[in-house]
Amino acid sequence: MGSLDPTSAEAPARFAFATTSAVSTAREHSRFVLCPACQSDSPSYLFHRSGVRFVRCTSCEAVYVNPARQHPLNDLDIERLRPFSNPRDRALIVADFGRLLEHLEADYRVMTGAPLERVLLLGRHLREFAALPQGRRVGLAVAEPNDHEFEQLATSADLSWARPLLERAPQLVILHELLEACSDPGAVVRTLVEVLPRSTFFAVTYTNTDSLPARLMRRYWPSFLDYKASYLSTGNLTALMSRFELVLKTQYPLPVTRTAQYVAEIADRIAPRTGLASVVRATGLRDVPLPIRAGNRVAVFGRSSALTAGLGEKVSIVLPVFNEARYAAQVIDAVLAKTLRIDKELIIVESNSTDGTRDIVRRYEGTPNVRIVFEERPRGKGHAVRTGLGFVTGSIVLIQDADFEYDIDDYDALLEPILQNRATFVLGSRSLGLDDWKVRRYDATPIRGVALNLAQVLFAKTYNLLYQQRVTDVNTMFKVFRARCLDGLDLRSNGFELDIELACQLARNGHSPMEIPVNYVARGFDQGKKIRFWRDALPSYAAFFWNRFAPGGS
Repeated sequence: MGSLDPTSAEAPARFAFATTSAVSTAREHSRFVLCPACQSDSPSYLFHRSGVRFVRCTSCEAVYVNPARQHPLNDLDIERLRPFSNPRDRALIVADFGRLLEHLEADYRVMTGAPLERVLLLGRHLREFAALPQGRRVGLAVAEPNDHEFEQLATSADLSWARPLLERAPQLVILHELLEACSDPGAVVRTLVEVLPRSTFFAVTYTNTDSLPARLMRRYWPSFLDYKASYLSTGNLTALMSRFELVLKTQYPLPVTRTAQYVAEIADRIAPRTGLASVVRATGLRDVPLPIRAGNRVAVFGRSSALTAGLGEKVSIVLPVFNEARYAAQVIDAVLAKTLRIDKELIIVESNSTDGTRDIVRRYEGTPNVRIVFEERPRGKGHAVRTGLGFVTGSIVLIQDADFEYDIDDYDALLEPILQNRATFVLGSRSLGLDDWKVRRYDATPIRGVALNLAQVLFAKTYNLLYQQRVTDVNTMFKVFRARCLDGLDLRSNGFELDIELACQLARNGHSPMEIPVNYVARGFDQGKKIRFWRDALPSYAAFFWNRFAPGGS
């Protein structure tokens, strides 16, 4: 807004501006940052709020403030940021944190077999937390940074003020809604990883933006925009922590309970005309506790137990083989001849074929970088893959079938996002970028082809719905992932449904797949294709549900 300033009849006219608060805020922000999750520099503008610019990363879809705030709001002191009109809410927050400590104490004993005795809380807190019986039992120390210390933490990952607490070598660090307040949460994690023992675990509380409650409530989150620097999904967070060799050990909903009055006051902010808070106070319901479901979660991370930690990059190619005398030698030769920019090893699992395939595989015994595992009897493709995974020594795993339906020259494109730390899990999609969803065409058995194509679409949509993903082809053979992603997986399938079980458990553990288009030529049933619609498709489809709703499902 401006007006003419006629200070002199001869002086040229000029405008005097009354600067708005949004402009003043925007002028303070000049520090552009990379994506907090994947460190890519590909932001897409979303919206402004009071001079703060929110963007979405086009690589991993994390939402963050860019340019970053110069002076972020210290929101760690819950009472100072949100004074509660009902003191009962304060008591409920304390009780929720006590339940969280009990859960983490039990988790630690399961993971290590030892008692939890030293815990450090970095993040949102009330002073009553340290006085909780659960807190005294686990040796809870609470970091309470002042405004200057918080600003140093949020803008430059400076934790020097917390060094006396870190020198206690805590067994568990609780990052309680802390990473979302930092412009570079990865730098905070890096600092902690560098100064703490390898045995330290990290419990991160956050709002999973891919959860259904979070999606439904997203438009009603304006108050959070004032202090949060980023919004992360479980996939974003897992990718971030993976950059520092931290893998997801367990996850579950964060207990959040508030009074009916608190919920009514939030509702009044969204729809002021309802007067719901006044009604609740008048009816005496103000103290009734209500569970809040807005996608709040706890994710516990620890160091990878994989033997490859700290070593150079190498891809382990797992190749299950059964009755593939027609193609086995050609596929093995092609894989061995494929030149990659990292080392590779080939793990062949032969399942006692009846067509001479075992004799073909024997010819490769003693070949450098080839490990051959002979099974006594065929127990299914899934069992063979699980057996092969037990011999992996590389930092990356790639699964390859013993036929030529997929193009081995796609290895480079599949590995690149993982090598660049843009993803921990990659799917080679046969559908991505195609105008036609029918990836299989069988002249001899057209009805079977239609059924398999429809099943592929149904499977992808079911996976997306149940696991909050966005993929086009979950049935693809090409599944490539960090070896450390196997930590915490409980793979049991013996048949073709292992493909689905693996994708589901990886997604449950926070590894959102990135899709890369790949070449594909479907071989017909007369050419040796083994999958059968009723025998294999139904157990595979059921795997979506029993993996999603098994204990620990997100």
